[in-house]
Amino acid sequence: MQYKLGKLPPERRLSTIALSDYMPMASEWPAVKPRGWEMTLPASKLNILGNDLRGNCVIAAMMHFAQNETANTGAPLTPNTQLTLGVYSAITGFDPSQDVVNPDGSITNPTDNGTTWEQALAYWQSTGIPLLDSGGKEVIHKIVGFAALDLSSIAQQRYACDTFGGTLMGINCPQSAMDNTSNWTYVAGSAIEGGHGINRTGQGGTGWHINSWGLSIPGTWEFSLKLADEDYIVVTPLWLDQQGTSPSGLDLNGLIAAMKAV
Repeated sequence: MQYKLGKLPPERRLSTIALSDYMPMASEWPAVKPRGWEMTLPASKLNILGNDLRGNCVIAAMMHFAQNETANTGAPLTPNTQLTLGVYSAITGFDPSQDVVNPDGSITNPTDNGTTWEQALAYWQSTGIPLLDSGGKEVIHKIVGFAALDLSSIAQQRYACDTFGGTLMGINCPQSAMDNTSNWTYVAGSAIEGGHGINRTGQGGTGWHINSWGLSIPGTWEFSLKLADEDYIVVTPLWLDQQGTSPSGLDLNGLIAAMKAV
């Protein structure tokens, strides 16, 4: 299988909200147990969404996050390659008509340049992304907003994944992760091939599960602590309705108000 990357370096916008700013009632991140969000959607339901040929990994991760979230809230939505590439074009100006097919079968396209997480998340918030409902009707999935996580805190990332149904992570992807998609462990000295956007769907004391290239891949905390360069939560109306109440210690109303003000 051919895999592509495409996440551009973090933007580090000053306007980006930090989740830690909205935990005033907690002296430390509340402990959580593995919830199993990643178990609801079988790996067979995932699709590579064009990320074998295009640098649209960030958009594919957004699509997979929405697919996982809606599977866990009882109104499943499904992405496809056409919709995913349409969003990629809308955000970045990607134009498939400029494809050049190389002798080895690979595709070169001067407009296929990837995207940043913050650019894509802002689009998700303002415009939304299209997925298909069970009847094949196109539905727009939008987020209220997004907030950045502390890359050094396993406790915060576990809490965030549990509370918001997952996270959206960016990594400096090593060759080892492209060679072995059955389990992502940190391999010292493995060459970094580029930036990659993925969605984390489950967490536990020893590691996590992510979706990448149409696969569900377990990985270790050492891997993400060494290689992640950004990580975000998103808030959606559907997830808030499902949760019902504000999680312990979290100023949810303040967080939502800040997201809407951006």
